[in-house]
Amino acid sequence: MNGRVLLDTNVLVYIYDPVDSTKQLIAIAVVDRLIHSGKAVISTQVMGEFFMATTRTRRSLLTPTEALVRMRNYLAACHVVDITRLISLEAIRGVEIHHFGFWDAQIWATARLNQIEEVYSEDFAAGATVEGVRFTNPFAQEL
Repeated sequence: MNGRVLLDTNVLVYIYDPVDSTKQLIAIAVVDRLIHSGKAVISTQVMGEFFMATTRTRRSLLTPTEALVRMRNYLAACHVVDITRLISLEAIRGVEIHHFGFWDAQIWATARLNQIEEVYSEDFAAGATVEGVRFTNPFAQEL
């Protein structure tokens, strides 16, 4: 057990979202702790979603230039997992068998196929374990 944790996009986005200062502080602390311990994992999917979520015109949290700087920092500081054909196929199975939405299924499949036992996200049932992948909502409890 390697103790690595896959960070879902929402955890990273809260770092830059001042609307909920409690979630912002938790996100900062969680990501900082995981990066400093060497346990933070992100996927290429998460980086794409991060850019879109933080730069959309309706509620822009960062400029595109600022988002790209942050992305470079995360790509340098975290273990990065690429989305592969096998992950896409496993995600399809996750949609069929576990009834995940596709993008959530891809997060689950990324963790499962890379032997990452835990995903930090608020998009899954907190505390649930699906085929060896545990989902933790860092905003629902003290970690």
